[in-house]
Amino acid sequence: MNTTGATSARGQETVSRQPRFSGLSHVSLACRDLVESKRFYSEVLGGELVHEIAGFVEYRIADMILGLFEQSQGWTAPDHEYPHYAFYLDGLNFQRMIRCLDHHRVPHYPYRRDPIALVYFRDPSGNLFELYCDSGYEKIASLPPAPRRGGPPIDFRSLNYSWKQDGSAGESSSAEKPELSGFAHASLYCRDLAHTKKFFTKVMDGELIHDVDGFAEVRVAGVIIGITIRPGTTTGRGAEYPHYAFFVEPEDFLPMLAWLRQNGVVTSEPWTRDGVKGLVYFRDPAGNLFEMYCPKLSQAASFMRGKKQGGSYEIDFAALNYEWKG
Repeated sequence: MNTTGATSARGQETVSRQPRFSGLSHVSLACRDLVESKRFYSEVLGGELVHEIAGFVEYRIADMILGLFEQSQGWTAPDHEYPHYAFYLDGLNFQRMIRCLDHHRVPHYPYRRDPIALVYFRDPSGNLFELYCDSGYEKIASLPPAPRRGGPPIDFRSLNYSWKQDGSAGESSSAEKPELSGFAHASLYCRDLAHTKKFFTKVMDGELIHDVDGFAEVRVAGVIIGITIRPGTTTGRGAEYPHYAFFVEPEDFLPMLAWLRQNGVVTSEPWTRDGVKGLVYFRDPAGNLFEMYCPKLSQAASFMRGKKQGGSYEIDFAALNYEWKG
């Protein structure tokens, strides 16, 4: 097995200019049953299937690609709020989504954080989602306030369910299908908030935009990442899912690898699936797994090919955990 680490000759040069990520490529999640998940992501979330291989699929939902991979664990823990993944929608589609969740017998909890209407629900595996409507929902006053606004605590365990679709629910009317308008944020657990804020601002070039009561948000490459010490879990020590992938432009790929290593981040070796795409895995100090992804990179022709793609390179995900010195 090829091991990971910061000892390769590639990426070891000193970087004077901080390279940058150019956007969020995809969020890939673990699921228990891929057939069940495919049905949920197409019928409930209205996703478009854009890629499928054995054990793995990708759906386009609004402006985001969500990947799904069968794994024995890795979804949001039954009582936890983190990690969760949020999408924007308008008032009309907020109401349609409530009806859609009812129609498909998916437990949910709508609430308000004035003037914002929100709803939490899970996919059948337990991955937690939040929908975020900042205007246009006429019934917002009827929703209970958020827990930190004087409302009751949210029972996240009650949102877990066994999705036994027997066909009686059927397809909802196309006129009533909700449409999500964009990816809002990914909110992740961390062990040390001050430490993690430093990592995301110093290493990931994030802008701190919110910081209160054990929770902060940073904007990285135009995408909001929440970080919190409230109850949650990270990517499993030896697991590949969930992970969060950022685009890197070709001219920034190797400089970004060098920048990460220069700042004490343990990374995989640069590798490829097809000799065209350039890929590197790394974790934040808490253990959340990230991927840097370049769709077309000339240097990728010389990278090791992944074992699943017929090559010899197998990533040791456990070896990517480290103690960050900051």
